[in-house]
Amino acid sequence: MALNLRRRGQAGSAPNIPTASCGDIAFLIIIFFMTTSIFGREKGLKIVLPTGESKIKSENVLPVAVNQSGQVLVGGDPNPVNLMDVSGLVAEKLRANTQLAIALRVNRRAPYQTMIETFDQLRLAFKTAGIEQERISLVPVHEEAGGQP
Repeated sequence: MALNLRRRGQAGSAPNIPTASCGDIAFLIIIFFMTTSIFGREKGLKIVLPTGESKIKSENVLPVAVNQSGQVLVGGDPNPVNLMDVSGLVAEKLRANTQLAIALRVNRRAPYQTMIETFDQLRLAFKTAGIEQERISLVPVHEEAGGQP
């Protein structure tokens, strides 16, 4: 004797799952995960801004430029420097003049990664020279006025 669980009027119909409330459930799950998630905070660059009273003599400023092709130029020299040599070169200049400040000029079309790596190399130069307070200034470049680093 076989047990027949199908109803008499629905002999050929397949079983189905109601999906009317799936959108509501998905929306509630999204809200749950949004409210319980912890978003990572981006650290960014730590830059200490000088006070309005601080003045730096022009002989104590070392210009470092990144041109639009990603080449690094140190001290107004037209010959580009290898990115990994920047920290050693600047550290030598910092040992010779402990009051030296760096003016980093970056072309707007320069690769962003090159600017960050140059900034990191300059920070490393201050540590290598044994100077605690980093004096690095990001100088805007006005390409229209002919400022071409």
